[in-house]
Amino acid sequence: MKERFIKKLFKWNPQPDAMISIAVGIIVVGLSVAMIYASENYFISIFLRDILMILLFGIGLPLFMINRKQSYKEYGLHVSKWYIFLPINLILGGLLLFMFLNEVPLPDNFVFTGEIFWKMAYIMLAGIFETIVFYSYIRTATERSFGIIPAILIAAVFYSLHHAGFQPEFGKLLFVGIMYALVFRIANSALLIYPFFWGVGACYDVLVQSAEVSDLLYPQARSVILIIGICVIIAGLIINRKRNHPSLAA
Repeated sequence: MKERFIKKLFKWNPQPDAMISIAVGIIVVGLSVAMIYASENYFISIFLRDILMILLFGIGLPLFMINRKQSYKEYGLHVSKWYIFLPINLILGGLLLFMFLNEVPLPDNFVFTGEIFWKMAYIMLAGIFETIVFYSYIRTATERSFGIIPAILIAAVFYSLHHAGFQPEFGKLLFVGIMYALVFRIANSALLIYPFFWGVGACYDVLVQSAEVSDLLYPQARSVILIIGICVIIAGLIINRKRNHPSLAA
């Protein structure tokens, strides 16, 4: 019994899926580093982050790999027991907000404006990317090869490093990455961290708490681009699945 538990925590059985997921993580981090050198050209920086990092390598490729195996539930992308997980998610988000308000209260001049709304919308859309690529795809694929603890650490390291181009607070973000990966892994469900728990942490940190994060430019246009891009990816996955499994179209 003890040996079986230890084998779940640590193992050494490298598989192609894990190597591919690690390669995706390296590419995502590389794109973020490239943003540093493109920082003076906003449009190239936005292209690197929104189109390549978030849509192509952060959402599209991971979902394509998961869709190919028809294993969304194994990767924690499901709605099973949503009536349990979402309330827990909401409670965790509320507790985190309470902690933030006590440690770093909202500035007296803070006003909820249309600009703030669109920044929050962009942050939440980017959260779909982080939830999928780090906590669902990379963590699950690497856990099968290396065990639970290495997978959580690998996902958290990539999560932390991928902020290089816009919020280089690696120590703090490593802790955050471990926290979200661990909570996700408890019941293998994205609904334990997204939208509330993750959303409170990200929105408060970016909009209020962090002194290192880059200013979020053109949030409205970028949010619309992400919405359209995500819809295109979902449509493509549905078409691909029906083409490969004609019985699903009946």
